[in-house]
Amino acid sequence: MTPADARSLAAGTQLETDVCIVGAGAAGISLATALAGSGIAVLLIEGGDRAPDEATQALHDVDSIGYPLRPNYINRARQYGGSSNLWAGRCMALWPEDLAERPWVAEGRWPLPPDEIERYLPAAGRMLGLPDTALLAPSAWERRLSPTEQAVYADGDLVPTVSLWGRKAMRFAGVHGPALRRATNVRVLLNANATGLTAADGGGRVETLELATLDGRRLSVRAGRYVLAAGGMENARLLLLSEGLALSRAHLGRYFMDHPRAVFGKVRLEPGARVPLLRGWPLRDGKVQLGMALAPELQRRERLLNHYCTFESEVSGYTAQTYQAGVDVAKVLLRKGHAGGRLDFSRFGKDRVEGFIYQLSPKEILPHWAFRLAVAAKARLRPPKGPQRCVIVTFCEQPPDADSRVALGPGRDALGLPRLTVDWRIGEDVRHSLFRLHEALGATLERQGIGRLEPGDPATLAFTDASHHLGTTRMADDAAGGVVDRDGRAFGVGNLWLAGSSVFPSGGHANPTLTIVALALRLADQLRAG
Repeated sequence: MTPADARSLAAGTQLETDVCIVGAGAAGISLATALAGSGIAVLLIEGGDRAPDEATQALHDVDSIGYPLRPNYINRARQYGGSSNLWAGRCMALWPEDLAERPWVAEGRWPLPPDEIERYLPAAGRMLGLPDTALLAPSAWERRLSPTEQAVYADGDLVPTVSLWGRKAMRFAGVHGPALRRATNVRVLLNANATGLTAADGGGRVETLELATLDGRRLSVRAGRYVLAAGGMENARLLLLSEGLALSRAHLGRYFMDHPRAVFGKVRLEPGARVPLLRGWPLRDGKVQLGMALAPELQRRERLLNHYCTFESEVSGYTAQTYQAGVDVAKVLLRKGHAGGRLDFSRFGKDRVEGFIYQLSPKEILPHWAFRLAVAAKARLRPPKGPQRCVIVTFCEQPPDADSRVALGPGRDALGLPRLTVDWRIGEDVRHSLFRLHEALGATLERQGIGRLEPGDPATLAFTDASHHLGTTRMADDAAGGVVDRDGRAFGVGNLWLAGSSVFPSGGHANPTLTIVALALRLADQLRAG
């Protein structure tokens, strides 16, 4: 069915369905697509429209009171397709160690065994347009490593991480929207902003979902089952706004995590060194990049977090000074985003350029065929002869911390609802594990005679968020430990489920999107089974 516009409905309209999904991003669209043709009536609710809109986007504004989030940056898109409209496309799989009990990562264990996620990865990979997800196994690349890359991993202190991309970053509404239009059991409602859930049966069941439009209409949905898939922040906000539900509220909004990211330190590789997989290599149906993490045995021995780092192109001082404004402008235009009006060009500086130069690279901005051609031509016609210099980009695991949280604040949005305050906290253990990873990398480079690490000044270490909003409605074995059970079902509310990154008990090392989609497909099977 063609998506409907909530602004075309009469005020007071109540819609009825079997399953109501709130949020049409990666999780919500994956779930709705998996339920297409099932005979279950599905209503997919989205607060935004097909195209970005500044007034609608402002409903996502938050007040940051902790470690600063990137200023003037759109990290959540209130739009059909959600934040996939801004996404660069990196996909990774969590390791079993990320999900396991680790005494030094308190409250980080997942109640799901690894195979419950792994069995859905192939289907999730297809949903995301990835190459074969079997390529996420480091062993798939052992015979493809260059001599330099073999030397990086030879000592055993460092092990490879694997990132995959499709030919294009998946824009869920554009790619999967046609299938939803063809599905006779799925309706999509745009410009319908969820404002809260009303309770029945003493709080043990959701009775209705309340909706509002920016032009003042109030609507509602009555469903047999509800799924909140509105993102790591908004899922928590909706539950905080919903009074009367018999939820486990002790952990609601808490344990907010991201993957703190730092462009910090540089590497000088010796003449003749070749690191094609570490720099990113095109595949026929996508792209791969290997990273470097500390071996799980070393992490256990030294009680370290599971960070990983990658090599990226170094930006020259001349480039930073001359093209610093152009880089941000290009990022906005190439992503077809709507953050341009929020950019403050007076605040640009060399540090800003170094912070995102790894994103403005051929593998991200060129069409896939052109990227493959450019990389092949460079490898054939311009093999490295002199020393190569790379910046180190480190992606950090953030352990669960109950004081790192989102909460309803004093500010109000255009619908009259409290805005979120975000108190993001990054502990010293994140910094310590980063320094230890860099120390191991530097020692390996010198021991193998392939290069030298130029460490960053610890006093200048600064993180940015990665727009990976995790953990505010965490899953647990019981209500004493979290908000939802291992299936994403809310403790105490029999017809309410949550999907997406808000249910992650810990973030591990991996970008979350592949796991988000895998869990959504798993939930679809459960809803199909009744």
